[in-house]
Amino acid sequence: MSPEHRLIARPALGAAEPGLGLHRIASPLIGVSLACGLLQASPVRAEPTAEPIALETVVVTARKREENLQGTPISITAMGGESLKERQITSTQGLDQIAPNLIISQGQGVSGNSSAGAFFIRGVGQIDFLLNTDPGVGVYLDGVYVARSFGSLMDIVDLERVEVLRGPQGTLFGRNTIGGAISLVSKAPSNSFTAEVEGTVGSFDRHEARATFSGPISDTLSATGAVLWRERTGWVKRVTDGSTLGDDRSVSARGALRWTPRDDVRFDLAIDYTDEKGTSAPANVVQVVETASFPSFHNGALVGPPCVPPPGSLSNPACFNSQWVAHDLYREQGAGPSGQKLRVFGASLNGAWELSPGLTVKSITGYRDTRAFGSRDGDHTPILIQNTVDTYAHQQFSQEFQVLGTGLDRRLNWIVGAYYFTEQGENLNFVTFPVVAIRSGGSVDNDNTAIFGQAAFDITERLSLTAGLRWTAETKRFLPDQIVLSDPTHAFPPGSVPGFRIVPFVRSSRSISETTPMVNLAYRWTDRLMTYATYSEGFKSGGFTQRIFPPLPAPPAFAPEFVASYETGFKFDSADHRFRLNGAAYYTDYSDLQVPVLVGVQPLTANAGGAEIQGLELEFDAAPTADLRINGGLGYTHARYTSLDAAVLATGVTRDKAFAQIPEWTGNLGVSYAIHPGFGGVFRPRIDLSYRSEAFMNAANTPALRQGAYTLLNASVGYESRDGRWGATLFGQNLTDETVITGGFADLTDQGYAEASVGRPREWGLTFKYRY
Repeated sequence: MSPEHRLIARPALGAAEPGLGLHRIASPLIGVSLACGLLQASPVRAEPTAEPIALETVVVTARKREENLQGTPISITAMGGESLKERQITSTQGLDQIAPNLIISQGQGVSGNSSAGAFFIRGVGQIDFLLNTDPGVGVYLDGVYVARSFGSLMDIVDLERVEVLRGPQGTLFGRNTIGGAISLVSKAPSNSFTAEVEGTVGSFDRHEARATFSGPISDTLSATGAVLWRERTGWVKRVTDGSTLGDDRSVSARGALRWTPRDDVRFDLAIDYTDEKGTSAPANVVQVVETASFPSFHNGALVGPPCVPPPGSLSNPACFNSQWVAHDLYREQGAGPSGQKLRVFGASLNGAWELSPGLTVKSITGYRDTRAFGSRDGDHTPILIQNTVDTYAHQQFSQEFQVLGTGLDRRLNWIVGAYYFTEQGENLNFVTFPVVAIRSGGSVDNDNTAIFGQAAFDITERLSLTAGLRWTAETKRFLPDQIVLSDPTHAFPPGSVPGFRIVPFVRSSRSISETTPMVNLAYRWTDRLMTYATYSEGFKSGGFTQRIFPPLPAPPAFAPEFVASYETGFKFDSADHRFRLNGAAYYTDYSDLQVPVLVGVQPLTANAGGAEIQGLELEFDAAPTADLRINGGLGYTHARYTSLDAAVLATGVTRDKAFAQIPEWTGNLGVSYAIHPGFGGVFRPRIDLSYRSEAFMNAANTPALRQGAYTLLNASVGYESRDGRWGATLFGQNLTDETVITGGFADLTDQGYAEASVGRPREWGLTFKYRY
């Protein structure tokens, strides 16, 4: 295997050639990431050779041009699509198993829909899925920003690589992001015909098929396509009707065309489509407080003795009390609605024109249409305490232009860009309580415009300075469409229900413009050691409260949040290129931090006050022998509130509380070995560990929503034939069968229960593939 094997096999127009010299790394820097890059080595795919043992060179495009990862002074974890497959990572949800200080959870914000993701990097992110809440970590598919939570947990259909960037991003990305970025880069059409089919069977009645092809159509036109079909049952059994929560029936497809009419002009057109159906995201009830308002109403007014006085009868199924607490999280007793749907259509057109050897113009045009539905029985009992249904429709369009150039004998690299984004959507939330049924939510019409630029200059052969600036202006508009649907307690004027307006049907709007800088200083001490320091600023937009009850004269708003980030890091390669170690330390100063809290029965976003986050990351990759690869990472995040507003303190969030869903320690370790049998081909056993320390699932740190420290163990054994045409892999995930809480909701005062999202238990699978 060549030590210069690259994760990226095609050159980018106007890109500098990858290298380790400082004049190679001085191209524009992405926002502020910290220090650590992880090379995930590809396993040996051929018989042993006499070539020297060395780690492969990883090439990334995080700074909008191809560069050696080890010469890029930003904090980034990069991994190729094949390496993700070998780790059985089939969707964006599994990416937190390979990158320290990255947390990804599923079905958040009481959505009932498994495609609604919550992403956190270094303690910065956002849980809620609503249209009025921006994500704290940006997900980008082929350069196009995925604006909302629904659909952000997507299948990896035909991926070239993924890059995880830490810290505020904005001076190179079209859409700014405060916590970091996850950039997904799809495979481009190849110049020779290839095709692959793959089938998987496994536990929970898993049946999956995948087919891909790529190749030329003419001298100037090539195409690629991929289709993924999957069916599997859920992992939480609903004992009341025999169904399971977490059922998945999905089809995902992607097609792309590349047209190169001239050597200096290229166009890439890509279309992706996803259609998913199933039951609601797996969850269960972990605490019941029968003295809360809604249980008291049910037990007293609707049932009476023996349910009252509390605790009432623990054997009478008509009573809502602690008898319903799940002792086995994989057995659920709900009877309310359970279903989810997702349909996504996306299209992008990327163009590049190399005007001269040192000047390139690029265009990124993107459109996405997302339709989703989610329903859930929030209390997970046969008794009605809370049922929810969400309908969701969203369209977005974005246009980005970039001009990239070099100068001063390649000592200067620069980029300037302009960006426009617009979105329209409607998200209606239907909530049924024993005392009232309401429809909350409404529609949004938002736009975002930005101008950004960055330049990197080699002051000397070893010292480089990078600086960037971004100006952003945006307007958010919200039209609430919220009414009372039913009124069992007759609390509203006679004849006014259904249709009583919870908030006036009047559009609210707010605008903001911000300028955010970044500066980076990098020094290469030797050809094998580089250090760097970065300062950057970022912000995340404000919005409007979407869930309102009792009635108000106008929807309350929450303000933007801001961070100032400081970081320093290093990247090191051993002299024999068999060991790589990258590390970083960071400090983030937060102001107007947005926190998910509960006010009455309303889950909403509020500005908590100030906070600070500090931590570190270490990542390594080693090749002790030609066939053995060891890689791993360690992340530490210490987040604390420095001040809290009185309104947030009133919700039970205090300065000593932990941030929601943020463990202090994260880590991963992987070991793979290539075994070459006498009859040819190669066996590849692999073991992966993923660790998280304890974390609370909500900002109030409800004890029932505390997840203790745990380690997930995954393993696989694969075989690939001598010619690489066919292979098979036997794999297992969560082999120690850890029961894990991945999210949660609690209202112990009014609704009287706490609900926990339940992670996947032990699974196994067998995959066969054939490559042409």
